[in-house]
Amino acid sequence: MSVSSQTPPHDEKSVLELELEQSREAPSMARAAIAAFSANRDLDAATLATLTLLVSEVVTNAVIHPDVEPPGGIRLAARFAKGQIRVEVTDEGSGFTPQPRDPAKSDRGYGLYLLEQQASAWGVDQSSGNTVWFELVV
Repeated sequence: MSVSSQTPPHDEKSVLELELEQSREAPSMARAAIAAFSANRDLDAATLATLTLLVSEVVTNAVIHPDVEPPGGIRLAARFAKGQIRVEVTDEGSGFTPQPRDPAKSDRGYGLYLLEQQASAWGVDQSSGNTVWFELVV
């Protein structure tokens, strides 16, 4: 795991970049990193809980679903700017087309459903790897 966090001088933006191995530990490492990155930013408890949950869900999907042999790589990037945070999680898989959650499968399919319900915006970008991104008003 490698972590880079930077705040450009005289700029409200700050960036987190985290490289993870496609492993069972990746979601917990991502949760810890986003919690540390969010410290001292005056986020209320509910917003921090939502942010942490969404990061965990998207990273979990990047561990479980890509069509690559482990240990593939996962990249987590986050940026605070102008009252919101944008998070991007990129894996080495070939991508997917988002589908509505199948209510008949009650034990899975909640990651993208939670993004739909909680994020202010989200999407999938397949221009370089498979990236799921979301934005959350903070």
